[in-house]
Amino acid sequence: MSKITQKDIAEALGVSISLVSRVLSGQGEKVGISKERIRAVLDFARSKHYVPQSAALALKGKKTKTLGLVVYDFHDPFFARLIAEFQRMAHAMGYSLLLVGFLNRVPDPSDLDPLYKHFVDGIIILGSYGDLDWVENFGDVPVCRVGQGDDPRISFRVSVDELDAARKIVRHLKSIGRRNLFYVSRKTLVHKARFEANLSVAEEEGCSMKFLGERDFPGDFEAGCAAADMALLEGGVDAFVCSTDIVATGVIKRLHEIGKSVPNDYSVVGFDDISFATNYIPSITSFRQPVESFASLAMNFIAKGETKGSFIRRGELIVRESSMPLA
Repeated sequence: MSKITQKDIAEALGVSISLVSRVLSGQGEKVGISKERIRAVLDFARSKHYVPQSAALALKGKKTKTLGLVVYDFHDPFFARLIAEFQRMAHAMGYSLLLVGFLNRVPDPSDLDPLYKHFVDGIIILGSYGDLDWVENFGDVPVCRVGQGDDPRISFRVSVDELDAARKIVRHLKSIGRRNLFYVSRKTLVHKARFEANLSVAEEEGCSMKFLGERDFPGDFEAGCAAADMALLEGGVDAFVCSTDIVATGVIKRLHEIGKSVPNDYSVVGFDDISFATNYIPSITSFRQPVESFASLAMNFIAKGETKGSFIRRGELIVRESSMPLA
């Protein structure tokens, strides 16, 4: 079914296109159109799900009430939480979201086509670092990021306080007697920064921390499995600090396969607190990023033009079975 136009509405109601245009733009009463006719036009447009064309609105200098949500990695379940929160807030603020994404964080020209076609009022990037040359094609459209990586082409950025997260994780493990830690991640810039924060805090707290090393793996789960094998070979490890919850599932599964118990033999802590962290067996202790705060700050910047700059927000460590104190 094709989209209904102002001409269709005018023909159906037996009025002029200019009258329909004035009503739908909110100018009806100002030009003397009766309340009854205004109501008839609005009711009919609503019943037919009329949506103004974004290109026409943009040419008139009006907001299209559409935001581009650019997701760096659709495979990462953490982004699902972010997308859901942005959708909730956008709906509450009267905005529509246009969702696009990249493969391996590198945009193909076709990935960006929807953003050009719909004349978005703003662009929100979900993800850290990555190529940003494509941003220059959007001129004065405000761009913000949820994630690590400052860039002059981004007016607003918000991310989690990695150092605070590391302190909460390491101090928790230390409090339950775990001082020989093994950090597990894939080869990405954001995970490298997360490791550096944990290493710094481990040194402050008198704990040791080994590292899987910057190695490529097909995914986070595979990195977790490899880390469990390496830690057992090297010995002297009693806890795993994981860059994501998916990494943590790989660690736990591999330990289970070789007859080791979590949390009796090893403690495991994840990051992001994705939905199934609480339903895994054992349930996974995880650092919860403040996605509600991220979405609120980013949406208010895009929709209301609030303060520019870079901001960090603190999250919360959710302690579950995978790192419960030993009896």
